Amino acid sequence: MGFTLPSPTSPAEQARTLMTRKDEIEAEIEAQLSILKANSSSLHSPLVDAEGFPRADIDVYAVRAARVRIIELRNDLDAVMGAIGKALEGVYDPTAGEVPPSASDSAAGTSGPGGLPQPFAKVDGVAPSSPAAEAVRHGSSWNCCRALKRNRRVSKGKTLL
Repeated sequence: MGFTLPSPTSPAEQARTLMTRKDEIEAEIEAQLSILKANSSSLHSPLVDAEGFPRADIDVYAVRAARVRIIELRNDLDAVMGAIGKALEGVYDPTAGEVPPSASDSAAGTSGPGGLPQPFAKVDGVAPSSPAAEAVRHGSSWNCCRALKRNRRVSKGKTLL
């Protein structure tokens, strides 16, 4: 009885590959940071002296190149981390890629009668001193809260549809 290796397209193998890439990016970031450290510089330290001339005590070209590369690598690392998260979702929840029909309808903004979006909730009341009551009382930048505030006195005790 032998061990079966996962296919290269399996979520587990994709996650391993992405984690290896993440480690490579982190190692390169460390290498670039060591260039900054060797020049007694950081990502935000000035490259010119008080008179506006390039500092003579650092390799300005190397520091600028290292800063740019670090920024690029951080962006790459963020993208890889997001991809790792998606790959791990596929490993631990194989149904994560599948969307149930009802969820896909609501995500697509299914229209009800008259072309209006179908309601996703029904509000029977708002408790005093709740965040919803505060939003209605003080108003909000949301149109729905402004409409609620405007109509709450008129609609008190009536059923709203």
